[in-house]
Amino acid sequence: MAASASSAPPRGGELADPICNTAREADRLHDKLRRHAAHVRDRFDDTLNPNLDPAFIPAWGLLTSTGHATDLHAARFARQMNQLTLVLESYQAAVRRTGE
Repeated sequence: MAASASSAPPRGGELADPICNTAREADRLHDKLRRHAAHVRDRFDDTLNPNLDPAFIPAWGLLTSTGHATDLHAARFARQMNQLTLVLESYQAAVRRTGE
C-alpha cells in the first residue's frame, strides 16, 4: 500500500506551483519595468527636443518623478528575483532529497 501524502517526503512536483507563480510575477514586474523605462525614455526625448523652448522644460520635475518611480520598480523586481532564487533553491533541495 502506498504511503499517505502527509507522511511522504515533499516531492519536487509540489513546488511547481510556487515556482511558476513566482516566475510569472517576476515576468510581470520585468514587463512593468521595461514599460516604465520606455515611458521615461520618451519623456527625456520630449524634453531634449531641440524644437522646444528651454523655458518650458521641467527638468527637475522630470528627474524627480521618473527617478523615484524607477527606483521603486527596480527594487520590487529585485525582491521578486530574490524570491524566485529562494523558491528554485528549495526545489533543487527537494529534488536532491527525493532523487527525482
